[in-house]
Amino acid sequence: MAETALLRLAPAEAIDAEAVADLVNRAYARYRHLFAGQRTTPAELLAEAGPGARFILAEEDGALVASALLAAAERFIEPDMLGPAGTPRPEPGAIPAGHPWEGALYFGMAAVEPARMNGGLGRRMVAFAEELGRKEGYRAVALGTVREFGLVDYYERLGYRVIHEVEHPAGHWDFLVPHRYCEMVKPL
Repeated sequence: MAETALLRLAPAEAIDAEAVADLVNRAYARYRHLFAGQRTTPAELLAEAGPGARFILAEEDGALVASALLAAAERFIEPDMLGPAGTPRPEPGAIPAGHPWEGALYFGMAAVEPARMNGGLGRRMVAFAEELGRKEGYRAVALGTVREFGLVDYYERLGYRVIHEVEHPAGHWDFLVPHRYCEMVKPL
């Protein structure tokens, strides 16, 4: 069946943060065996997004069925890794020269309504982000994922490559198990 949801771009300050956070938490609930708690709250979602961020919103018949955060990747870079909601991040411009995320558009916190997973919405949002990145002059799209989520292979099939991977013990970011965080990038 062809995916019929309509995708649109909205500034972070114009979204229904409660609806987006609820969707993110439903989508990330599939990883409850890996981490404690929920992925985000409306306030954390907006704080993580930061100034100038936008969201891809996928809607069908007035219902939100998928979303993803878009922002300048520089906002999400720390010297050794990215952090979750609430982690202090450097201001844009603090990115080390030559870093693979330099000049990249960040694609993050992607969420698809669980009943709609594996139907093409995720691929459509990635393609939307890549097309927007090209139009706006970004040189790449960057993202981060936890290897144990099983998404590294998915993104590699879409042309992304792991540029940095760091292992963390259980307890880090409220994970119940040791986990590997991967930064990925795809040149545009």
